[in-house]
Amino acid sequence: MSELLKRAGWNLLEFLRRAVTPFVLCLLFGMTMFAVSGIETPELKYLLMAALFVLTFVTVFLLMRSMGEFAYKIKVTSEKRSQGLPGGLDLEKEKIKYHPGKEYRHYKGFVIGLFVCLIPIIFTIIDVTLHSGGARLAYAMTAGWAIMPVLVINKNASLLFCFIPCAIQIVVCGVGFILGGKKEEARQRELDERAETVSRVKGEKKH
Repeated sequence: MSELLKRAGWNLLEFLRRAVTPFVLCLLFGMTMFAVSGIETPELKYLLMAALFVLTFVTVFLLMRSMGEFAYKIKVTSEKRSQGLPGGLDLEKEKIKYHPGKEYRHYKGFVIGLFVCLIPIIFTIIDVTLHSGGARLAYAMTAGWAIMPVLVINKNASLLFCFIPCAIQIVVCGVGFILGGKKEEARQRELDERAETVSRVKGEKKH
């Protein structure tokens, strides 16, 4: 039981660690959206807001795809080491402390996306229940990517609509992570096929 709790704790820490970078990226884009919301020219404001909204998800997608690739490399390294085979990452050289929580799993990108969305989800619940102006300001400054597009469209809109950007974020994180894993899986398959071909050719030459 203690081993299970320990492993769950490590996995939770790994999810939090991986969520930090996409959260910071979203924070920066959100703060920019907050600043853009003060532009008085409606057309320019809408155009910039839409561009920033799309760029937020594109940037996070590329980051999560890279994370998926790296996580799959960790998985391959672990599998090959357990089989006594060469290949994969040189964990010591890369100064990477191995833990099973670092390995690739299909669901992990979605969980990371959920962690990225925790603050906007919490602030949305607070706003809907308490209608606090201070909480809404804090929301706009820390997770503008989720709230500003809604308020720009309609400043009187229910913040429940903020769950839409959050849902998009979770899907983007999950899909990006999976595609990164698939890309690395294909690369590893190609490397294995090359190694088998080289080994077969060497064997034929010996005969």
